[in-house]
Order: sequence, then C-alpha cells, then structure tokens
Amino acid sequence: MARRVQTTGRTGWYFRVVEPDQIKAGDHASLEERPAPDWPLTRVTDLFYNDKLNRPALTAFAALSGLPESWRNLAERRLQSGEVEDWGSRLNAPREAIS
Repeated sequence: MARRVQTTGRTGWYFRVVEPDQIKAGDHASLEERPAPDWPLTRVTDLFYNDKLNRPALTAFAALSGLPESWRNLAERRLQSGEVEDWGSRLNAPREAIS
C-alpha cells in the first residue's frame, strides 16, 4: 500500500478530528476550512516522494501552522541533514507481516 501511494500520489481522503465522536458508514463529513490552500495534499506528497530535497519548499512547509508534528519533523530533518530518510523497512515489510 505505501509503495502505491509513493508511485501514484493517490492517498485517499484525509480528515482532521476536531471533536472526538463516533462516525459510521453513511455519516456525512464536510470540509469546514482549508487553512493552507497553497498546500493541497498533492503538493505535500510531491514534496515527500518526488521533490524530496527542495529546500525552499521544505522551509515553507515546515513553517505552516497547524501542521502535524511528524510532518514538520520530517521536513526539518531533511533540511538539517540534506538527506532523505531510509524508508526501506516500512516499504519492504517481511512477507510474514503481510499475510
């Protein structure tokens, strides 16, 4: 699955939970706000998986308010190290873990 996301750029829908509650099939979800309209998920995935060391983009991305801490940390690590992290263990899970 992760490899497919990286090669196609297709991730599905992302929602942020504002108020914890229950959601079930058939419930309605809607876009309430778009705090960073210049950063659609397609641009984020392009930065993470294709244009991986684009320093100006990584800097702008890391400066976004409301960004998940893990995404900010990823951008900051790349800026500091000048390297892309090794995702081999995440992308190449042992066969027994898949079945």
